[in-house]
Amino acid sequence: MEETGVAIRYALAIYDIAVENNKVREVYETLDSIMNLYEKDKEFKNLMLHPLIKREEKIKIVENILSNADEISKNIIDYLIDKDRISIIRFILAEYLKIYYKDNNEIAVTAIFSKMISENQRKKLLEKLENKTGRKVVLDIKIDESIIGGGIVRINDDIIDGSIKRQIENIKNTF
Repeated sequence: MEETGVAIRYALAIYDIAVENNKVREVYETLDSIMNLYEKDKEFKNLMLHPLIKREEKIKIVENILSNADEISKNIIDYLIDKDRISIIRFILAEYLKIYYKDNNEIAVTAIFSKMISENQRKKLLEKLENKTGRKVVLDIKIDESIIGGGIVRINDDIIDGSIKRQIENIKNTF
């Protein structure tokens, strides 16, 4: 939980800097790429966490990785390394997105289906979700064949489970 409080403070500061420099998207993309690298590349993660490797060395390595990034984004990542906050980059990025969505009257929604839905179904779902939430919906569609059919929609902490798998479980529980 302490990570969340720290992440919120960092995300607020980073978002303010990004807005001030008109680099909101670029900063997001840089944070996202470093987070993915940190979470998927064990060697990179170990390097970032290693106590005997100096911060300056870590910054040089990351700057080589981010050679195409803008200066604002590089400086933000350098600062996170300097303050030893790369380990909570996932939380910082999540909070950054929350701030962005709130600032732009948007909401992130995850929808899980057994197979890909058509473009027409996607448009109808977006329309219903936007009417329900009163905000512009940023829809992330995922595929999970184990739900058999139907779908699951997650809006923040609310879950609407209309999957056939859930319906079968409910029937089993009634008997």
